[in-house]
Amino acid sequence: MNKQLSYLLAMLTALVLSSCFTESTKLADMEEYDGPLVESGDVQIIVSDSAVIKIKITGAKQLQHQNGDLEFPEGLDAVIYDEFGDPVSELTAEHGYQKADENIYRATGNVFVTNLKKKETLSTEELFWNPDEQRIYTDKFVTIETEDALIPGEGLEAPQDFSTYNIKKPQDAIFKIKDDNGNQN
Repeated sequence: MNKQLSYLLAMLTALVLSSCFTESTKLADMEEYDGPLVESGDVQIIVSDSAVIKIKITGAKQLQHQNGDLEFPEGLDAVIYDEFGDPVSELTAEHGYQKADENIYRATGNVFVTNLKKKETLSTEELFWNPDEQRIYTDKFVTIETEDALIPGEGLEAPQDFSTYNIKKPQDAIFKIKDDNGNQN
């Protein structure tokens, strides 16, 4: 009986030790996780100064990566407010990415910036927004729609409220003509 017990104990020890070595080998072979650290839904980021909202950023989903970058994989909506707390412009995109070390947002996919007071809209496929410098810019093709014209071009710089703009390589504008009844043609 004593011999059988010794034999059984030796077998159990060998089994335990072999499973430990196998487990450590498996851990060493595993890849390091580089996905998002935090995933949030229905996110609202509000930037205010002296109790007045300056910027409101919303997204259906936000991912925070290990380096601090933020990603909005299901779209980004940013509203810019004036000094009185009134909305002046809005930026929307299908995807957004914010670099934490530079505080620069990159908006891609059906990007629109609307000046809410002048009713002018910029459309492009990629746009960068620097909230610290309060400006937006792109080197991609852009179209600006005003009440009476479509202005295409390549590259743009503007303040974040989209009150003015500079198209780097403008193309011929298309003007809308109104008939006697005020309808546009």
